[in-house]
Amino acid sequence: MSRWLLPLTIPASWAYRAAIAWRNRRYDAARAAPTSVGIARIDRPVISVGNLTAGGTGKTPHVMWIVEQLLESGHKPVIAMRGYKAPSGRPGDEEQEYRDRFDDSVPVLAQPRRARALREFFARHENTTFDCVILDDGFQHRQVARDLDLVLIDATQPTFTDRLLPAGRLREPLASLRRADAVIVTRAADIDPVIAGRIERHHGRPPLAWTNHGWSGLTVHAAAGADDVPLDWLRGRRLVTMFGVGNPNPLRQAARQAGAVILRDVPVADHQSYDRPMLDRIRPMLTGAEGLLISPKDWVKLREVVTSWAWPMPIIVPVVRLAVVAGEADLKRSILQAAARRHTVTPTSADT
Repeated sequence: MSRWLLPLTIPASWAYRAAIAWRNRRYDAARAAPTSVGIARIDRPVISVGNLTAGGTGKTPHVMWIVEQLLESGHKPVIAMRGYKAPSGRPGDEEQEYRDRFDDSVPVLAQPRRARALREFFARHENTTFDCVILDDGFQHRQVARDLDLVLIDATQPTFTDRLLPAGRLREPLASLRRADAVIVTRAADIDPVIAGRIERHHGRPPLAWTNHGWSGLTVHAAAGADDVPLDWLRGRRLVTMFGVGNPNPLRQAARQAGAVILRDVPVADHQSYDRPMLDRIRPMLTGAEGLLISPKDWVKLREVVTSWAWPMPIIVPVVRLAVVAGEADLKRSILQAAARRHTVTPTSADT
């Protein structure tokens, strides 16, 4: 955020704070009578994965990891998400990532009214064994009750000194961490006592787990097809980067650590959409490069464009895998205990 805009954005953030406080008081009061403000209780256990900041904490790889733990333990989860910036009639980028990873084994419901989407899904699949729900980006989506509320905090971001939107990237005040069941620190190489202390101060408990989602390899897409190659394939190669994600800095850092030479970066927005005219505009920026490095979230959209015409160079997509640096046993235990709970349905206005 430019400091020149602060005289405008800081007063706007005060109004935003007041609106968030009113909304949270309304939902907090509903704990004694949840139907009063339309909090829906789904008849399956719900695990929410969310954050405090606008984009870029690693929700997608964490949802994937949780789904994998549930599948390995015999559960059959369903992912419910908003479907942010999805093209009309087509899956959004994160929805498509989930579908690519899990095929048809894990249903993905992308609808802003997630309670209604879940009710309708389970009504259509009444005799199936789908037994739990993962709520993607669910911390602010308080219309759905949850059995485990996980909040991600990025170790590489200045979360504890940031401002509320629109002056900063905070979607809620740090005090909102009190209502989370557990905090996971992402992009962490190890336990950081300073971050742990700040989380304990605002959350009331230390982080449950520390994770790092790194690159385990690469997929290189070229005219002849796609090849899976090791990470050291990047060493010494001259690349242009283009990352349409909330926080692209860790991706650029990972590329440099793997030995890539980044000639230039094409700045694009989070959830950037791609078409041929846009790619024609960036082609001059590729001069001298041996490849274009993008994120998996970019590839699920870009692949529809580049396969239909001649693209001048390989497109490199990292294979992202989550590693739990600390607290893996506690995190797994919390997830599996939440997924084992059973509920009765509470019909509310949140179904509409």
